[in-house]
Amino acid sequence: MADIKTYSYSKKNSLVTIGVSVVLGLLFLSNVFKAYHNHDRIDLFIFTLLLLMLVFVLGIVVFKRLLPALKGDIALEFNEKGIIDYLRNITIDWQDIQTIDFKRTRSSFMICLKLKWESDYGSQIFISLRWIEGKDSDIYDTALFYFDKFSDAGIQTEE
Repeated sequence: MADIKTYSYSKKNSLVTIGVSVVLGLLFLSNVFKAYHNHDRIDLFIFTLLLLMLVFVLGIVVFKRLLPALKGDIALEFNEKGIIDYLRNITIDWQDIQTIDFKRTRSSFMICLKLKWESDYGSQIFISLRWIEGKDSDIYDTALFYFDKFSDAGIQTEE
């Protein structure tokens, strides 16, 4: 049996994002109605454009994040060969990783992989944990565990 650890898409984050988008969309929609009744073409154009962009983004969140979360699809996988990031469809072999780090951004945590060579994605790959179900620090600990177990270098973290 293969040594595999998987993490699903985050239902909670998808629903929160959709909720915030719906509230923002309702605000835009009310401004569209106000601009229409006030015969303000510029505001009508701007808020209609913003509303359409929001609907587009909302569609992406529903189809790319919420539906996979509801189906229980895998977002991130650790196995004996490497890491598979299904969010961006990237596979990274343990042997290609020089160091693993854990970084906080304004809205989420990321696993930062520094590669031994330049790939199509650059010499560093960042895996956002925003859309992944599970505790961020546990996912990072799993990455370190697998890196130590399956790479030649063992654990190396940046300081």
